[in-house]
Amino acid sequence: MTKHNFEAETWRVLELLTHSIYSNKEIFLRELVSNASDAIDKARIKSLTDSNYLEKWEKFEIKIEADKKAWTITISDNGIWMNEKNMIDNLGTIAKSGTKEFIDKLKKAKDETENNLIGQFGVWFYSAFMIADKIVVESKEKDGKAAKWISDWKTWYKIEESNKNDRWTIITIYLNKENKEFWEEWKLKELVKKYSNYVGTPIMMKEYDSRTEEEKIKEPKEMNFEQVNETKPIWKKNKSEIKTEEYKTFYQSVSSDWNEPLFTLHNNVEWMVSYKSILFSPKEVNMYQNLSDPNLEYGPKLYVQNVLILENAKELMPIWLRFVSWVVETSDLPLNISREMLQDNTSLDKIKKGLTKKVISEMKKTLKNNREDYNKFWINYWKIVKEWIHYEQDLKNEIAEISLFKWINDTKLTTLDEYLEKAPEKEIEVEKDGKKEKENQKTIYYIIAKSEAEALASPYIAQFKDKNIDVLILTDAIDSFVVQWFKEYKGAKLISITTNDIELEEKTDEEKKIEEEKVKDFKGLLDLAKSTIWDDKIDSVLLKSNLWDSLWALKTPTNWIDPQLEKMMKAMGQEVPVQKRILELNSSNGLVEQMKVEFEKDVKSEKLKDLIDYAYDQAILLEWWELKNPAKFIRLTNKFASWYLK
Repeated sequence: MTKHNFEAETWRVLELLTHSIYSNKEIFLRELVSNASDAIDKARIKSLTDSNYLEKWEKFEIKIEADKKAWTITISDNGIWMNEKNMIDNLGTIAKSGTKEFIDKLKKAKDETENNLIGQFGVWFYSAFMIADKIVVESKEKDGKAAKWISDWKTWYKIEESNKNDRWTIITIYLNKENKEFWEEWKLKELVKKYSNYVGTPIMMKEYDSRTEEEKIKEPKEMNFEQVNETKPIWKKNKSEIKTEEYKTFYQSVSSDWNEPLFTLHNNVEWMVSYKSILFSPKEVNMYQNLSDPNLEYGPKLYVQNVLILENAKELMPIWLRFVSWVVETSDLPLNISREMLQDNTSLDKIKKGLTKKVISEMKKTLKNNREDYNKFWINYWKIVKEWIHYEQDLKNEIAEISLFKWINDTKLTTLDEYLEKAPEKEIEVEKDGKKEKENQKTIYYIIAKSEAEALASPYIAQFKDKNIDVLILTDAIDSFVVQWFKEYKGAKLISITTNDIELEEKTDEEKKIEEEKVKDFKGLLDLAKSTIWDDKIDSVLLKSNLWDSLWALKTPTNWIDPQLEKMMKAMGQEVPVQKRILELNSSNGLVEQMKVEFEKDVKSEKLKDLIDYAYDQAILLEWWELKNPAKFIRLTNKFASWYLK
């Protein structure tokens, strides 16, 4: 027997391992299973060049057993073996390198993302000490003696002869009291399913014995071993091998959604970076997922070499696609890659971009070929998709193609392309190469409101309804930001109908002359309105005839901030420059004619000034702003009501 003492700095190594690399205790099983699988792969390769290596053919397996009485977990494999020297080199690495040199190497390997820590310096093995008081490793080379490596980790390790006579390598973990839950077989099976379900080697555990303790004592029975992993992942199978029902079952297992997915994407990419993936988009609301908070965990299950590395690899998925459930497997990453490493990994960035484009492309295809289901999806997930405005400026045109909108002339949701099919063209003058030319251009009109009902009641809608021109209705808070950054789609400009200079059709010379005469006739009343309301609020007062039955309406000067966006910016504490509005007086409203009569009778009429103040407050309410002096508005309302009843 040879006994070795650990050096004083060993504790620094353990602290670095358990806090920086292995912060999750349950992954000890993943690491030991991965190492056993690696040992089997090495034995399989060696047998190809050395026909006598295995002596006889035997099925490669990894076995896991738990013993509650002894407080132990045993992981064994029939892969490549170890002798005493191998144990010192592989298992005692920290013991002989538990110095500053080892710590520096370990830190460097952690900082340099291209390094694979699993298997280096015996790191995989030491993860088990997070849950153990003692670990024993036994192995036997083909024609040599069996050796046993024993350590309590705290002070020493020793190597002695073993009486085992087969070539299985056995790791026995003596659990400490703080981690006794790991000796439960159901817990170990759960961890195998979670982290190692697709390891290429069969993982065997004893069948579950459902009998009572009394029955077990009365009639002892040796339970058979059964395979608990699947070995071949669905994403590594050929598409032709997989039935629709198998995809559906897998989707339900990774998403906990018992509905059918909207679509399934199965990819096998071999290019600058290689990866395999299966992507699913939901159609219905998944009651088991909370997607409302983008700060919660989301993203695909990330596998490296068949081993689950991260449960939620959000670095692989843009936040506005967090409703997608999937799995991604690649061999272009180290097995132990951490969340910090993922953030700056170029391979991950390429995979993310590739997957994002795949999802958008499939959404376009589904929108075209399965509109009914896509509408259901959009109703359930449009709020999340619209978050692209914060994160995805480069793909805004592609995302616009898959977005649906409400509009005023139809109850069905529409796409921007469908809107453009109906939109009238208008001839405009443009400058090209220093020359002025005329070309036809379409416009996408929209209105931002708190609700569909309020949008339809807006005085701005009138001229569009009269001309049977559609208007998109945007009712979500984020819409104000969307239209602020997305001002053009396929050559068509997006324009708010609250903008003051919208003319849906060219007026004839005769119509222009009549309008000019009417403006002159009302000039005195318009000037009085501006002076009554104050110049700090109003840029100008105009006369219009396309405001439906409204008295007045507020319009926004061209290129100024939409009033709904202004509200949101103020609510978030952002400074907004003072915006003077344009007040439009409806010449088609009978009350306006009466105001003109009152003005001509008495330019200093108190009734007229009260009515101007009242009408201005009405215009504010029609824009869903809060009145600065609601008491005054109520007083004026009561005054007018009393006159009406006289």
